Amino acid sequence: MRVASILKKTAIFATVGVALSIIPAAGASASNSTTSSAPQRSLSSNCHLDSYRWAAGSVYYTPKNGYDEIDKIEYTGRGIGYKNSVRFRIRQDVPHLPDLTQWSWTLREGGNGASKDPNIKMKYSSKWHVDLKATFHAKGIDPSCTARTRSV
Repeated sequence: MRVASILKKTAIFATVGVALSIIPAAGASASNSTTSSAPQRSLSSNCHLDSYRWAAGSVYYTPKNGYDEIDKIEYTGRGIGYKNSVRFRIRQDVPHLPDLTQWSWTLREGGNGASKDPNIKMKYSSKWHVDLKATFHAKGIDPSCTARTRSV
């Protein structure tokens, strides 16, 4: 009787041991998004006054280690005589308050295009977007247009 009892307990512990070896250790997960990085993503937006005056912006970012690393902002556009200025702002969405500007770039005499590395990180837990405002210099009042990317 004693041998049967020992064999029964050994079988139970062996089964539990196999089951425990399948469960990963605490903190070790293959899908842990804070330690992995995803491929680069992009957002874009544009505004048009007419077929001769328009501005477009693209933002490239990489989700990595709990942050969105914003890699590059590109501007393309066209203005009468290429006299235009463009302002980009990376803004954090804040509920019930004005959005917070985290980074800004003003491109004077923008021409057809330019790009810049903002070298900024935004936490996953915060929503953010990019605003674009283009001003086309002309005689009299300077016309302008604005655009906004979707929030991440």
